[in-house]
Amino acid sequence: MKNSAEVTVNLIFNEFENVSIALVMLGSLAVGMLVGYGIIVASIFSAKAEIRSLKLKNRRISDELNDLRNVAIDEGIYEGENGEN
Repeated sequence: MKNSAEVTVNLIFNEFENVSIALVMLGSLAVGMLVGYGIIVASIFSAKAEIRSLKLKNRRISDELNDLRNVAIDEGIYEGENGEN
């Protein structure tokens, strides 16, 4: 193994001595994957919430449009040519 040298890892609150470079690399990879996974999950939940909101808004607007169409149809059926009943 070429990355078998030992190094000292100095974190903000703790210091680790004689840690294999391979372990440092694997740890960095794991932390990066976890952070990336967290960001992706948050992004997916945010997108799903936005989609749900837009679907609700679309449904309300469609209902309003259908109501307005029905009002125009109902007025045409019950009114005479001069607007009389």
